[in-house]
Amino acid sequence: MTDQRRRADSAPITAARSLIRAAPYGSLALWGGLVAHGLRFTTATATATAAVDVDVPLDAPTGPVAVPRPQSRVSPAHPVSGRVSPAEESSAEATASGPAVPRVLLLAPTSFASGLRGGDLAARLNLCGSAPGCGCWVSVAFGGWVCPLPADAWPAAAVGFSVRHPTADLLDLGAAWSLLQMEIAEAVVRSAHACLLLGTAAAVGLLASASGSCP
Repeated sequence: MTDQRRRADSAPITAARSLIRAAPYGSLALWGGLVAHGLRFTTATATATAAVDVDVPLDAPTGPVAVPRPQSRVSPAHPVSGRVSPAEESSAEATASGPAVPRVLLLAPTSFASGLRGGDLAARLNLCGSAPGCGCWVSVAFGGWVCPLPADAWPAAAVGFSVRHPTADLLDLGAAWSLLQMEIAEAVVRSAHACLLLGTAAAVGLLASASGSCP
Protein backbone atom coordinates (compact mmCIF):
# COMPACT_ATOMS: atom_id res chain seq x y z
CA MET A 1 0.00 0.00 0.00
CA THR A 2 1.25 3.43 -0.95
CA ASP A 3 0.72 4.93 2.51
CA GLN A 4 2.83 2.16 4.04
CA ARG A 5 5.86 2.59 1.83
CA ARG A 6 8.38 5.34 1.19
CA ARG A 7 9.57 6.19 -2.25
CA ALA A 8 13.12 5.33 -3.28
CA ASP A 9 13.80 9.01 -4.02
CA SER A 10 14.28 9.61 -0.28
CA ALA A 11 17.29 11.69 0.77
CA PRO A 12 19.72 8.74 1.17
CA ILE A 13 18.75 7.27 -2.21
CA THR A 14 19.01 10.66 -3.94
CA ALA A 15 22.45 11.14 -2.41
CA ALA A 16 23.44 7.62 -3.48
CA ARG A 17 22.45 8.32 -7.10
CA SER A 18 24.54 11.49 -7.04
CA LEU A 19 27.56 9.65 -5.64
CA ILE A 20 27.31 6.86 -8.23
CA ARG A 21 27.22 9.41 -11.05
CA ALA A 22 30.26 11.32 -9.83
CA ALA A 23 32.50 8.83 -7.98
CA PRO A 24 35.72 8.32 -9.96
CA TYR A 25 36.71 5.14 -8.14
CA GLY A 26 35.33 2.24 -6.13
CA SER A 27 36.78 -0.55 -4.00
CA LEU A 28 36.08 -4.17 -4.90
CA ALA A 29 36.16 -6.68 -2.05
CA LEU A 30 36.01 -10.38 -2.86
CA TRP A 31 34.24 -12.65 -0.39
CA GLY A 32 37.51 -14.47 0.26
CA GLY A 33 39.14 -11.30 1.59
CA LEU A 34 41.03 -9.94 -1.43
CA VAL A 35 40.43 -6.20 -1.91
CA ALA A 36 41.34 -3.83 -4.73
CA HIS A 37 41.04 -0.12 -4.05
CA GLY A 38 40.72 2.72 -6.54
CA LEU A 39 39.16 0.81 -9.44
CA ARG A 40 37.57 2.87 -12.18
CA PHE A 41 34.10 1.71 -13.13
CA THR A 42 31.12 2.32 -15.39
CA THR A 43 27.92 0.48 -16.33
CA ALA A 44 26.80 -1.44 -19.39
CA THR A 45 23.71 -3.34 -20.51
CA ALA A 46 23.13 -5.99 -23.15
CA THR A 47 19.90 -4.21 -24.07
CA ALA A 48 18.54 -0.77 -23.26
CA THR A 49 17.10 -0.72 -19.76
CA ALA A 50 14.88 2.08 -18.55
CA ALA A 51 15.46 3.59 -15.12
CA VAL A 52 13.40 1.69 -12.60
CA ASP A 53 11.30 3.55 -10.02
CA VAL A 54 11.11 1.39 -6.94
CA ASP A 55 9.83 1.52 -3.40
CA VAL A 56 11.85 0.83 -0.27
CA PRO A 57 9.80 -1.03 2.37
CA LEU A 58 9.32 0.77 5.66
CA ASP A 59 10.57 -2.31 7.49
CA ALA A 60 13.91 -2.31 5.68
CA PRO A 61 16.73 -2.61 8.25
CA THR A 62 17.98 0.77 9.49
CA GLY A 63 20.49 1.99 12.02
CA PRO A 64 23.85 0.48 13.03
CA VAL A 65 24.82 -2.70 11.22
CA ALA A 66 27.35 -5.47 11.71
CA VAL A 67 29.08 -7.80 9.27
CA PRO A 68 28.46 -11.37 10.47
CA ARG A 69 28.64 -14.63 8.56
CA PRO A 70 25.96 -15.13 5.90
CA GLN A 71 22.62 -16.31 7.23
CA SER A 72 19.85 -18.28 5.61
CA ARG A 73 17.92 -16.30 2.97
CA VAL A 74 20.89 -13.94 2.68
CA SER A 75 23.15 -14.37 -0.33
CA PRO A 76 26.92 -14.87 0.16
CA ALA A 77 27.53 -11.48 -1.46
CA HIS A 78 25.39 -9.64 1.06
CA PRO A 79 27.20 -6.60 2.53
CA VAL A 80 25.36 -6.82 5.87
CA SER A 81 23.13 -9.12 7.81
CA GLY A 82 19.48 -8.54 7.17
CA ARG A 83 16.44 -9.80 5.37
CA VAL A 84 14.85 -8.87 2.10
CA SER A 85 11.11 -8.39 2.30
CA PRO A 86 8.76 -10.68 0.29
CA ALA A 87 7.92 -7.75 -1.97
CA GLU A 88 11.59 -7.27 -2.79
CA GLU A 89 12.03 -11.00 -3.47
CA SER A 90 9.10 -11.00 -5.91
CA SER A 91 10.56 -7.99 -7.70
CA ALA A 92 13.92 -9.73 -7.91
CA GLU A 93 12.36 -12.78 -9.56
CA ALA A 94 10.58 -10.57 -12.08
CA THR A 95 13.84 -8.79 -12.89
CA ALA A 96 15.70 -12.06 -13.37
CA SER A 97 13.23 -13.20 -16.02
CA GLY A 98 12.92 -9.81 -17.74
CA PRO A 99 15.21 -7.72 -19.97
CA ALA A 100 18.96 -7.52 -19.42
CA VAL A 101 19.88 -5.47 -16.39
CA PRO A 102 22.80 -3.09 -15.91
CA ARG A 103 26.14 -4.61 -15.02
CA VAL A 104 29.17 -2.81 -13.65
CA LEU A 105 32.38 -2.84 -15.69
CA LEU A 106 35.62 -2.37 -13.76
CA LEU A 107 39.12 -1.67 -15.00
CA ALA A 108 41.43 -3.72 -12.77
CA PRO A 109 45.11 -4.62 -12.73
CA THR A 110 45.61 -7.94 -14.49
CA SER A 111 47.40 -9.23 -11.39
CA PHE A 112 44.13 -8.80 -9.47
CA ALA A 113 41.90 -10.08 -12.28
CA SER A 114 43.92 -13.28 -12.57
CA GLY A 115 42.93 -14.07 -8.98
CA LEU A 116 39.33 -14.55 -10.14
CA ARG A 117 40.43 -17.72 -11.95
CA GLY A 118 37.81 -17.14 -14.63
CA GLY A 119 34.79 -17.86 -12.40
CA ASP A 120 32.01 -15.87 -10.76
CA LEU A 121 33.02 -14.82 -7.26
CA ALA A 122 30.88 -13.13 -4.62
CA ALA A 123 32.00 -9.54 -4.20
CA ARG A 124 31.10 -6.08 -2.97
CA LEU A 125 31.65 -2.82 -4.81
CA ASN A 126 32.00 -0.06 -2.22
CA LEU A 127 31.56 3.65 -2.91
CA CYS A 128 31.80 6.28 -0.21
CA GLY A 129 31.99 10.05 -0.05
CA SER A 130 30.22 13.37 0.00
CA ALA A 131 27.40 13.39 -2.54
CA PRO A 132 27.69 16.25 -5.05
CA GLY A 133 24.88 18.77 -4.86
CA CYS A 134 23.69 18.09 -1.32
CA GLY A 135 27.07 17.53 0.33
CA CYS A 136 25.64 14.66 2.39
CA TRP A 137 27.94 11.80 3.36
CA VAL A 138 26.74 8.52 1.87
CA SER A 139 28.10 5.07 1.14
CA VAL A 140 26.81 2.48 -1.31
CA ALA A 141 27.77 -1.20 -1.19
CA PHE A 142 26.65 -3.23 -4.20
CA GLY A 143 26.70 -6.99 -3.60
CA GLY A 144 26.86 -9.45 -6.45
CA TRP A 145 29.16 -11.66 -8.51
CA VAL A 146 32.22 -10.58 -10.45
CA CYS A 147 34.08 -12.35 -13.24
CA PRO A 148 36.47 -11.41 -16.05
CA LEU A 149 34.86 -9.89 -19.12
CA PRO A 150 35.55 -12.17 -22.12
CA ALA A 151 38.44 -10.80 -24.16
CA ASP A 152 36.40 -10.70 -27.36
CA ALA A 153 34.09 -8.16 -25.70
CA TRP A 154 36.92 -5.82 -24.68
CA PRO A 155 37.04 -3.60 -27.80
CA ALA A 156 33.38 -2.58 -27.65
CA ALA A 157 33.43 -2.36 -23.85
CA ALA A 158 36.52 -0.15 -23.91
CA VAL A 159 34.77 2.34 -26.17
CA GLY A 160 31.87 2.63 -23.77
CA PHE A 161 34.19 2.71 -20.76
CA SER A 162 36.17 5.62 -22.23
CA VAL A 163 33.07 7.83 -22.13
CA ARG A 164 33.36 7.93 -18.34
CA HIS A 165 37.12 7.31 -18.07
CA PRO A 166 39.12 8.43 -21.15
CA THR A 167 42.31 6.79 -19.90
CA ALA A 168 45.26 5.49 -21.89
CA ASP A 169 45.21 2.40 -19.66
CA LEU A 170 42.46 1.06 -21.94
CA LEU A 171 45.12 0.70 -24.63
CA ASP A 172 46.95 -1.74 -22.39
CA LEU A 173 44.13 -4.26 -22.00
CA GLY A 174 45.40 -7.81 -21.86
CA ALA A 175 48.76 -6.75 -20.45
CA ALA A 176 48.75 -4.56 -17.34
CA TRP A 177 44.98 -4.07 -17.25
CA SER A 178 41.85 -6.20 -17.60
CA LEU A 179 38.11 -5.57 -17.65
CA LEU A 180 35.83 -7.23 -15.12
CA GLN A 181 32.05 -7.40 -15.10
CA MET A 182 29.85 -7.51 -12.02
CA GLU A 183 26.24 -8.65 -11.83
CA ILE A 184 24.35 -6.75 -9.13
CA ALA A 185 22.23 -8.73 -6.67
CA GLU A 186 21.60 -6.24 -3.84
CA ALA A 187 22.81 -3.03 -2.25
CA VAL A 188 23.09 -1.24 1.06
CA VAL A 189 22.84 2.55 1.17
CA ARG A 190 24.06 4.22 4.35
CA SER A 191 23.88 7.84 5.38
CA ALA A 192 24.46 9.58 8.70
CA HIS A 193 20.88 8.78 9.73
CA ALA A 194 19.78 5.69 7.82
CA CYS A 195 20.82 2.29 6.51
CA LEU A 196 18.66 0.94 3.68
CA LEU A 197 18.86 -2.66 2.51
CA LEU A 198 17.82 -3.01 -1.16
CA GLY A 199 16.93 -6.26 -2.91
CA THR A 200 17.78 -7.02 -6.52
CA ALA A 201 15.08 -4.94 -8.20
CA ALA A 202 15.73 -1.87 -6.04
CA ALA A 203 19.52 -2.18 -6.38
CA VAL A 204 19.30 -2.50 -10.15
CA GLY A 205 16.87 0.42 -10.25
CA LEU A 206 19.30 2.54 -8.24
CA LEU A 207 22.16 1.69 -10.58
CA ALA A 208 20.10 2.24 -13.74
CA SER A 209 18.69 5.61 -12.64
CA ALA A 210 22.07 6.82 -11.36
CA SER A 211 23.96 5.76 -14.48
CA GLY A 212 21.60 7.54 -16.84
CA SER A 213 23.78 10.63 -16.80
CA CYS A 214 27.19 9.32 -15.80
CA PRO A 215 30.00 11.64 -16.86
